[in-house]
Amino acid sequence: MSYRKPLIGLSLFLVVCCALGWTVLVTLQRGVQGPTASYSAEFTDVSGLRVGDDVRMAGVRVGRVDSIALDGTTAKVKFRIDSGQVVYGNTKASITYQNIIGQRYLGLSLGEFGDPRILPAGSGIPVEHTEPSFDISVLLNGFEPLFSVLDPEQVDNITTAIITALQGDSGAVTTLVAETTRLAESIAGPDQVLGEIIGNLDTVVHDLAVQSGNFDTVISQSRAIFDQLTARRDELVGSVERIGAVADSVSTIVAEVQPDLQEFLAREPGFAQHFNDHKDSFEYFAFNLPALLKGLARVSQEGSYLSTYLCNFNVTLVPALSNVIPTVVAQATPEGRVTHSPVCR
Repeated sequence: MSYRKPLIGLSLFLVVCCALGWTVLVTLQRGVQGPTASYSAEFTDVSGLRVGDDVRMAGVRVGRVDSIALDGTTAKVKFRIDSGQVVYGNTKASITYQNIIGQRYLGLSLGEFGDPRILPAGSGIPVEHTEPSFDISVLLNGFEPLFSVLDPEQVDNITTAIITALQGDSGAVTTLVAETTRLAESIAGPDQVLGEIIGNLDTVVHDLAVQSGNFDTVISQSRAIFDQLTARRDELVGSVERIGAVADSVSTIVAEVQPDLQEFLAREPGFAQHFNDHKDSFEYFAFNLPALLKGLARVSQEGSYLSTYLCNFNVTLVPALSNVIPTVVAQATPEGRVTHSPVCR
């Protein structure tokens, strides 16, 4: 039995997997195209910000976050932006909610402070000119004393009394009043608890006032996200169905290849012997693989698509006439030879 066909199939499968994996990696890195300039900013809180998150000016992505490190009592964020963008001495850096799931981005805007001179590359934005991140858990922790004194059984009794009263049971009204009074007494009794609630609410309200702009942005962006999801509902449903069909096809292919592959791996003199027997072929493949991956990166670096450029095209049914079209094109040019664009030279 010949194992040449399974070996060729396995080699092609590995090549395709490597090519697709490299394409996905380059696409997800979201690098900054062209020359860049590096800066840094100091924050008192960077909760939710991650390396690789966007850097935006007026909502437009102009760079990415490179590193986040603790510098004494503050957090130092290093980022790089397109060298065509300018950072001034009165630039304000803020950590803003990007979407409803909690992802953040580093926003740069002009403030009403500092010197409006242009900052050179490598400069830093001081902590006085930055706006820290907002941790929503602080808002929920502010109500912790209130939650700790509520008796679940009393809440259940009130709920049951309300339902019974709405169904027409006159005796349940008395129970409802009694349970409500008991719950109010349990809440209003401990003055210390009420003092803690008021103190925590003061901190929460202060944080909300500072981050009011971020909340407005989160609400508006959340609505835009749901509008986009609603508009693309049919596409999303179709994508899920296609994913299921692709998974079924892959499962069928694996089921068909698995017996031959197992036999190929288990036979004597062993799987590694094939690499020794075809050492020259694998060396040639490994030598040319970086050039192939470099070409894939070049045609996919513009975005989540492939970008190619056609430099020469010649079609003929008679091999003897293959040079006719280039000769005619050369005679039609001023210099008497075919001239290509700078991309193809």
